[in-house]
Amino acid sequence: MAAEVSQQSLAQSLQQTLSPNAQERKQAEKFLETVEQAEHFVVPLLQLVNSSSTDDHIRFAAALYFKNFVRRRWAQSEEAEDTISQADRQAVKSELVGLMISAPKKLQLQLGEAVSIIADNDFPEKWPELISTLVGKLSATDYHINNGILQTAHTVFKGWRSDFRSDRLYAKINYVLSEFTEAYMQVFVTTDKLIDEHANNRAALQVLLHSLMLLCQIYYDLNCQDLPPFFEDHMAEFMQTFHKYLVYANPQAEGDDDDVAGDLEEVKASICEIIELYAQRYEEDFAQLPQFVETVWNMLTTVGAAHKYDALVGRGMAFLRTVVRNPRQKHLFAASESLRLICERIIIPNTVLPTADEELFEDDPMQFVRRDLEGSDAGSRRAAAADLVRGLLDQFSAETTQVMSTYIQKSLEQYAADPAGNWRQKDVAMFMATSVAVMASVGSLGATRVNELVNIVDFFGSHVVQHLSALDSDRDAPILKVDAIKYVTTFRSQLPRELLVQALPLLTSHLAHPNAVVATYAAIAIERLLVLKQQGALLIGPADIQPHVEPMLTHIFATLGRADSPQKLAENDYLMKTVMRVFLASRTNILPLAPAALAQLARILGEVSKNPSNPRFSHFMFEALAALARFSCAADAGAIGQFEATLFPIFQEILQQDVAEFMPYVFQILAQLLSVHQHAGRLPDAYVALLPPLLQPTLWTAQGNIPALVRLLQSYLQIGGAQLASEGQLQPVLGVFQRLVASRANDHHGFNLLLAITHYVPLATLKEYLRPVLVLCLNRLQSSRTAKFARNFVHYIASVLCIGGATGAGVDLFVDAMDGIQPDLFANMLHNVLLEALPTVAGRVERKTAVVGFGLLVASPRFQGNPAYATQTAALLQQLAAMLMDTAVKETKSQADRQTVDGSAAAVVAAVATDEDLDSLEIEDTGYQASFARLATLGEVKIDPCPQITDAAAGLGQVLKPAQAAIASAAQQLPDEVKQFISTIVR
Repeated sequence: MAAEVSQQSLAQSLQQTLSPNAQERKQAEKFLETVEQAEHFVVPLLQLVNSSSTDDHIRFAAALYFKNFVRRRWAQSEEAEDTISQADRQAVKSELVGLMISAPKKLQLQLGEAVSIIADNDFPEKWPELISTLVGKLSATDYHINNGILQTAHTVFKGWRSDFRSDRLYAKINYVLSEFTEAYMQVFVTTDKLIDEHANNRAALQVLLHSLMLLCQIYYDLNCQDLPPFFEDHMAEFMQTFHKYLVYANPQAEGDDDDVAGDLEEVKASICEIIELYAQRYEEDFAQLPQFVETVWNMLTTVGAAHKYDALVGRGMAFLRTVVRNPRQKHLFAASESLRLICERIIIPNTVLPTADEELFEDDPMQFVRRDLEGSDAGSRRAAAADLVRGLLDQFSAETTQVMSTYIQKSLEQYAADPAGNWRQKDVAMFMATSVAVMASVGSLGATRVNELVNIVDFFGSHVVQHLSALDSDRDAPILKVDAIKYVTTFRSQLPRELLVQALPLLTSHLAHPNAVVATYAAIAIERLLVLKQQGALLIGPADIQPHVEPMLTHIFATLGRADSPQKLAENDYLMKTVMRVFLASRTNILPLAPAALAQLARILGEVSKNPSNPRFSHFMFEALAALARFSCAADAGAIGQFEATLFPIFQEILQQDVAEFMPYVFQILAQLLSVHQHAGRLPDAYVALLPPLLQPTLWTAQGNIPALVRLLQSYLQIGGAQLASEGQLQPVLGVFQRLVASRANDHHGFNLLLAITHYVPLATLKEYLRPVLVLCLNRLQSSRTAKFARNFVHYIASVLCIGGATGAGVDLFVDAMDGIQPDLFANMLHNVLLEALPTVAGRVERKTAVVGFGLLVASPRFQGNPAYATQTAALLQQLAAMLMDTAVKETKSQADRQTVDGSAAAVVAAVATDEDLDSLEIEDTGYQASFARLATLGEVKIDPCPQITDAAAGLGQVLKPAQAAIASAAQQLPDEVKQFISTIVR
């Protein structure tokens, strides 16, 4: 009965998460967040997915929640608490396969992702029965069941496509091959036979072709890493069947919707994917390659223009591109007539902008932009055609350029004869010209290698600049303006600087274009130009951009201001990214425009906070706010008052309304604003009043809040550490540390906070709290030791040891605290824990701190005067020398903690990212994610306990030199190379 009640409770909460009432949704989400931590939560959730009597919307919500729950909590590691019992794990795996087989397709997609995650973690070691269960459920007659089994198998196997080769991966694949291949081939052969037998039965064909499509996908999965002997032995049979279906034609198998690929189209696209794999990886064994080249060539010249064939055409051209790039197969394309035919009959027809894309350009501008820039699931014929051109250029550069140039010139002449009527020909010409000119490209740089036979600058002057020169030109064909802007973006590294500077005001004007696609591409072009570097320096500097900053911001804010809802306002993250980039490029020159820009951003923030819908837009918006505050207050510290007066009411509303998506950003901006007061000597009253609510446990239950709140508390301590200590407010901050250090997932955040406490509070206060802090750490070390915890703990100890430098104050402070807990306890911990963990300390400043701190320890009279410590001198010197002699590149502390977004406290010397860091900042590289993203423009509070020492080796030599006589005996026990190293640095 308890399980039934639990299901009812879950169903009710999941129903409420779909409510239009925001408050009701939030309450339901909080309830689910709480109960998912309880034991036996996941089984009733899965049973709810399987309940056919439950409303379909609730079942789907349950499946979605189950998938996300598995993603968050299934993986087991020593760094995170395991909240799923072994009994529940086994129950889930027992139920999941059967549910995948019987569930509707809509639910299968969600459950499939969960299966993939579980299999990736558990299969085969903890889920050895998975394959035998799948094979055992295969049916000779019921292909609905078989399709569920095949879908499950593909879900488990498909991750291998992107996995790096490893012994574990190959062991897993070999295990599957031994258990699965015989049954797989039997189903494959039977399916082919049944398709022949049911050639006139449309309903049966639909099911069987879907089976064949899944079988093709599994074939790729099983062959993607290496050619298994089973498939090598049976290659002739499989390839004969693949060829059969590549040319298969049956009106009964055709889908009714020209916009959506049917199973037959997906089968053919999957076969093209398989033969491309074989052409690329297993060419020597692929005797059927010439036959498939001819077949695919003929298919591409006859396939229809309907959208449902897009993936097939893309895969077919990808296969030809792979073959033509192989020098051993180039003879298949070498004849000039072959090149002409492939360009004329395959490439050119697929460069014409589809009618559906023209409609999308007008009806849904943002969808058009995203599909153009990020691609689509179906694939783009244009992109595939461009890739095929590049493949031909690799082998036949001059010949391909000459053939394509003929068609480009012809299209340009047609446009010139009737610009209004033949704008599509110009669009094709611009696309083909770019395809022929670009030999290699990356998104962050545009073209990186170009065709030397193409004059990029000449084409720009003759055919591109005319579409940039006036806002109202191309009134009837704004897509040509988009083509021109994309040309500038693509070839920004090749076009001369003077042309790019001249293009800047033209691009700025196009930000005001009434067509949203044109305005968006203009914003993208400006943003990309502002990060372009040449010989390490920005190509377009603050002086170049300054005359255009005001109109840029005016046009972008005007476009954003026309949105009629929070969702539409937040839709165009490209515009907001450009706002951020303009602030970063302007630096302190932004000050005169700051009040107006702040007002616009505040209005946008207030609006989108009502219903956050686009995490990327939100992130760029807060980065823009952080950049604006940073550079404005750097130019005029008095500007902080306006920022606080404008933003505090909005922040207060966000916190009161519990807008979870924005709260981590609010805490980070507050940290930045508070840091501006660092010369005031005291915390401003508004921040003092805010501190107690920030320390409430409810705020710290949301994982996304934790790194941001820690960053804010670091600012509190940096500005008013002594004030907090004198006013008795340090105890609750230490309570936060106690909570964090007890968690495997958050202990590194706890140490970041503890480092700030240790560095910024008076020494007398630190003496009072150090012993209980160490007791907490030792208890955690004993009860739940992990590599991450030991690494952070040893770094913290080194930070304490560095206090007072050569005076030994830090050593005395730490040893007294440890002896106060238990005499000689530190000696045991050094031997059993710290010596092993010391070399794992990560980060430049952190490793320097560890070397200097423990160097001070080993050189101190307290250490050398106690036999329990002194006997470990040689071992400690060995580890310190090994750290310095290891020249391999080390990961950062945040990388080592597996958190690039934790705002790690690592050194006081740089409270914000440097200007150079921001010159070409790419948000995607800073740890951006939907739940929490560190604001790159804010940076980290850096804590360096020994800033006077810049070189770790020299620092160790400096602190060891006074103790040469004391350590001499121990040094003689060291290996010769270590002994020589120590001798060298101490001189």
